[in-house]
Amino acid sequence: MTANGRIGDDGVDDPRTVVITSPEELIASIPSMLGFPPGPGSVVVICGRTADGHAGPVVRMDVDGLLAAPGSPPGGVDGWVGADGWAGADGWAGADGWTGADGWTGAEDCRSGEGEHPPVVADDGPARGLARFCSREGVTDVHLVVVHEDCADGHSAGLRAEDAAAAFEYWLGLAGTQVVGAYGVGEFAHGSPWVDLFGMVRGTQADPDSTEIAAVHAFDGRVRAGSRGEIDRLYQVRDHEACDDEPHGRGPARLEGALEVDRAVRAHEDAVRRLEEGEELDDDELAGIGRVLLDIAVRDEVYRRLAHRGLCDRDGRRLLWWSLARRRPGRERSVALLLLGAAAYFAGSGVHARSALEAAVTADPGNSLARLLLHGLENGLAPERLRRVAAA
Repeated sequence: MTANGRIGDDGVDDPRTVVITSPEELIASIPSMLGFPPGPGSVVVICGRTADGHAGPVVRMDVDGLLAAPGSPPGGVDGWVGADGWAGADGWAGADGWTGADGWTGAEDCRSGEGEHPPVVADDGPARGLARFCSREGVTDVHLVVVHEDCADGHSAGLRAEDAAAAFEYWLGLAGTQVVGAYGVGEFAHGSPWVDLFGMVRGTQADPDSTEIAAVHAFDGRVRAGSRGEIDRLYQVRDHEACDDEPHGRGPARLEGALEVDRAVRAHEDAVRRLEEGEELDDDELAGIGRVLLDIAVRDEVYRRLAHRGLCDRDGRRLLWWSLARRRPGRERSVALLLLGAAAYFAGSGVHARSALEAAVTADPGNSLARLLLHGLENGLAPERLRRVAAA
């Protein structure tokens, strides 16, 4: 399979192709594709190209019941990972978000040959949701990696992993999407075993740090997290001297006229430039910037410029928004997290986008734009489409 495409700092697609030629390389590349190693109970789906020629998503789904833990809550879903476009859509809303077969009836081509009856698993909702996405986007083929402890060596765990893969193959087959390969692993580590869930092949994993995708990410300065929770916590951190009192109440901020809005945007850009030059902003200056970003017209102009030119290394906008997110009260923090989440979304990093946007909604439940972007993630809206709309 191949993975390519990167959104450059000027907002233009910068093609880059990585060819993956073996199961060992595919499995070892997943931690870098996602930005963290997925844990047990996950199914990772690597989609091929969509009908418009773009690389499809790399999606991690928590499949409820895969680990045979009665009463465990449904898991989440991640995807659209990698600032260089190695992926697609972060956002399957969760196993409980996909209800009903939605017309996917009468399988014509599934592994079991049973036709009308899908394999029995605890929850095949994620598989149905993925099938809808693949049908809509014209994804013709996918690879699956099921993460389940001892599935490469244990009989019962192996059968459970096979059932999960079979459910995905069944629903994807109804959507016209072929499962090219399905592999089971207990963890992502050099020398750990992997097994072909639909065949007799098995082997040992390559070093996740040695793959070409890992090398590209290291060159770009991207750091792989140790877990999904580590990424969530990154966007929840507050400085110990953070301001938590809303100094201007909860009402909407409104600047008077276009000239005031332009002046506020210039003040934001001036603060960005100063941070890039190594200067610091005092608390009063930071409060002033946070306040004007509450004006919808100012926020939308900053958002539009972000869509036109994504964040780059040592970008002052990133520094400014992190300072606001960690030091300012709820609504200002929420706007800063929204912008950080949008930057991650535009760049194709769906895991970071979801974590930042969920933190933005937590900080201010009234942040409708953050909710809108989360909805885009949940419905598999591709980053380049969102970026084009926002830049316009």
